[in-house]
Amino acid sequence: MGIISLVPTRIRRRFCGSVTRRRLLTFGFLVVFIFILFHESSIFASSDDKPQINDRRILESDNMVVVPQIVDMSGAIGQGSEEHKAVKHSKQIAGLGSDNVKKEGAALANGKRDERKPMVNEESPVTVVLVICAARPAAIRNHLEQIIKLRPSAERFPIVVSQDGNIGTVTSVIKEFVNESAHISFIHSSLPLLQHAIRTDENSATAKAAKNYFFIAQHYKWALDKIFFEMSYDTAIITEDDLDVAEDFFSYFSATRRLLRADPTIWCISAWNDNGGSNITDRSRSDSLYRTDFFPGLGWMLTADLWKELSPKWPSTYWDDWLRRQDIRNNRACIRPEVSRTAHNNKVAGKGTSGGLYKKYLASIHLPESPIDFSLLNLSYLMKDNYDRVLKKRLNEAKEITVESVENLSVPSAENSYLVVYRTPREYRRIAKAVGLMIDIRSGMPRTAYYGVVTFMLGASRVYAIPASLNVNKNFTSRPTSDFYIEDWDKMTRYLDFQETYCKPGKFAGVCDPKNPELVEWFRKKRLTKRLQSWGEMIVN
Repeated sequence: MGIISLVPTRIRRRFCGSVTRRRLLTFGFLVVFIFILFHESSIFASSDDKPQINDRRILESDNMVVVPQIVDMSGAIGQGSEEHKAVKHSKQIAGLGSDNVKKEGAALANGKRDERKPMVNEESPVTVVLVICAARPAAIRNHLEQIIKLRPSAERFPIVVSQDGNIGTVTSVIKEFVNESAHISFIHSSLPLLQHAIRTDENSATAKAAKNYFFIAQHYKWALDKIFFEMSYDTAIITEDDLDVAEDFFSYFSATRRLLRADPTIWCISAWNDNGGSNITDRSRSDSLYRTDFFPGLGWMLTADLWKELSPKWPSTYWDDWLRRQDIRNNRACIRPEVSRTAHNNKVAGKGTSGGLYKKYLASIHLPESPIDFSLLNLSYLMKDNYDRVLKKRLNEAKEITVESVENLSVPSAENSYLVVYRTPREYRRIAKAVGLMIDIRSGMPRTAYYGVVTFMLGASRVYAIPASLNVNKNFTSRPTSDFYIEDWDKMTRYLDFQETYCKPGKFAGVCDPKNPELVEWFRKKRLTKRLQSWGEMIVN
């Protein structure tokens, strides 16, 4: 029987029972340990204690994890790399922004859910497409045919068409598409109809343009109030009737939607690149996305929470420039693509509110040749800390060249990236005109700028135009982005436009100063005094 047989039976039973209990406890702890270990391994993509570049958890949790190491975003702001190709095939898992799911669950638990509101489900979220139109029947037909054909799901992307004005042919076209089962509805703005009737006696070109911008701003507010406050949608993509859309338009917005909730410094997603001309973009990298301080518009997405902030103070006119104001933007950025996912259809657009001013430039912006499945991309590089870290690295690696080199369209080697410094609006204009960037500046910002940095292709080389106030050797990304914009540059740029328009051979040959009495008299003699006044305040530079 051995030694154990020498122990009294009563003590043996107690001992064995104690051993059994200890074994059960040990087994239980072991099961719990294995469960925790398995759970951790399912959350993290590597054995390290922090997410890695291909980690699917990066865009998954409610509390966004900022990746500590440099995430390669070479496709967006630098050279190509194998790392980027690996990231490209790392599919994101839905679930980011699940605060909305929690809110919806609480509402259901309290029996307070608004039946009109689409159920928020981050696995298949609902994003309404708001189509803004007014007076172009061919344009609205073309646009609706495209988005209906391309949307992957009628349930996930319901369409609401909002018409301003009383053009019957436009209304008739829209009604051809309205279909409840296809989730296509029509709202018609009635208040601006009265305003149209009152103001049609303003006949000058300037008055008509100003009037149209007024109507557009009011229409936007009315329609956005409708879809967010009455229809209770959570997220909206806004399009306009004169836009063509890319085959991957919905893929782009589906994938980037999560960023609006993951990063509070991102307030909109735009399908448009203001500097999207074919000769200054890398069309081989149409998967590349960027942050921009300059609101792009022209096919853009926002949340209901943002609209609650904007609606009470929405401007009466020039709503897009209002969104570019530093006090409205509040150091937030939009996401925009390297290659635009929207394009102006000039055949159906007419002159538009700009009077055809940008028609030639807009015609140079084309949709991508082939679609990208954005659901396969790891977009965590667009989070501010990640993006800023890599931007700083790229700027440090770039070789400096002069404004004259850009004007001569020459760089030492196509294998390098380059940096060119602009010190004044005039210098920026020289760079912009040389390569084909848009030359206007709003709220101190060039189009597509981020920290004042505007990137473009010069031949096969990536170039970064940076303001003189940005020191790449210092931690500039710790400063607010608004620090790098001087709002007086708007007035200085306006003067440059004025100078190019009037102070040239065949027009005014004297001192080009809007306050110069000789110039004022020149305008008076030509009966253009009101036109001079319409330029507003300018700063000679």
